[in-house]
Amino acid sequence: SMRVLILFFVLQSVSSLQNVDQFSVLMKKNYLVVDVRTPEEFAQGALPNAVNISVSALDFPIKINRLQKDQPVLIYCKSGGRSAQAAVVMKAFGFSKIYELEGGFSAWEVAKN
Repeated sequence: SMRVLILFFVLQSVSSLQNVDQFSVLMKKNYLVVDVRTPEEFAQGALPNAVNISVSALDFPIKINRLQKDQPVLIYCKSGGRSAQAAVVMKAFGFSKIYELEGGFSAWEVAKN
């Protein structure tokens, strides 16, 4: 059916999981980094230069839709679940290059300490 086809294309869109080392390399390119956790979590520690757009906030689609869709965007949450949700929304909005931090901020903290 058409619905299955559309879902297939959304899932095929370029969202790729990056391990901490790969994500670090991408961060050095000064791409936009979006932390999709809550403002409370963000305040307790975040990646350098990250902007906080919480995926659980009602205005997430509005805020994310304002970003440049043809530029790479790096996204992360605490462990990877919420960034995966965010990536689905972003793909639907037509973002062309979405990079997710595998294991989220938790994996980053383990790797960097």
